[in-house]
Amino acid sequence: MVRVVSFKIVLATASAMLFGIAASYAASAETKTGGPWKLGEVVVEQAWARVTPGGSRTGAIYLIIHNKSTTDDLLLAVDSSAAKTTAIHESRIVDGVATMEPLPIGLPMPSHGEVVMRPGAMHIMLTGLSSALKVGGMLPVRMVFQEAGSLDFEVPILLFNTDDPVVKHSGHGTNP
Repeated sequence: MVRVVSFKIVLATASAMLFGIAASYAASAETKTGGPWKLGEVVVEQAWARVTPGGSRTGAIYLIIHNKSTTDDLLLAVDSSAAKTTAIHESRIVDGVATMEPLPIGLPMPSHGEVVMRPGAMHIMLTGLSSALKVGGMLPVRMVFQEAGSLDFEVPILLFNTDDPVVKHSGHGTNP
């Protein structure tokens, strides 16, 4: 009888430890954003995409782009091989109704400026996803800037209910 109790205690302790390690790993994997990636004086950081719920074939990417150059630049295109189309969208609330509109071609990147893309605001919209976005996966992205050129990187996919890492990022607060 003593061996059984001891075995149960050891099993319970080991299970608790494994659960703690797994939960800690999952928590760090759920909130770790990608970057920074640098292309000349353009820096992309805090990049992430949310898991797509159910069979949804649309998704979004959120990130921060810094133009540390002394000249303005223009983000001409964003592409991902995981989606049929990509576009930069702006979400707004007009008269209490949420709307989402694609921005015209080209996103100005002012000299020494930054663009913050986050939920409920500007973001990169992915439509016609080839498969669901799953936690721990990586999403290939290419950005094309008029002056800086092309930048390829992979964006980590986080849980759908993850708080916005951009807001948590020190120094950025909730600035759009």
